[in-house]
This record gives sequence, structure tokens and C-alpha cells, in this order.
Amino acid sequence: MATKIAYVEKDDCTSCNMCADNLPKYFQMDDDDLSETHVNGEQINNAEIPDEDVKAVQDVMDECPGECILWKK
Repeated sequence: MATKIAYVEKDDCTSCNMCADNLPKYFQMDDDDLSETHVNGEQINNAEIPDEDVKAVQDVMDECPGECILWKK
């Protein structure tokens, strides 16, 4: 399976904190209270998601009210 990369379109983020609450392994809120992807506590724009976590990230994407968490194509 190809590596999947997740990112957040911050302009669409509603600051609901749902992603950071449900999957803090990959999401946190920045200083402006907008979601961002991170790995090991370090903010990155494109988080590589291991196969075993793809479903968990997809679940968060599906629940996101702003629909701002996306897979990079």
C-alpha cells in the first residue's frame, strides 16, 4: 500500500478541537487554535500516516465539521 499523507487546510478549520482530542498522535491545535498535523510533537505540513493508523485518521476526517483534514494526492 502506498504511503498516505494527511494535511490540514487551516482556512477551513472550525477550531472544534475534535481531531486533537480524538487523535493527538497526529493532530494538535496551533497558537491560533487551528488544527495542524504533527509527528512526535513536531508540527509538519504533511504527516505520513502508517498503514495501521490510516483508518483512525480517516475516521477523524469523516467527523471533521470543517472538512479540513485531507489526504494529499
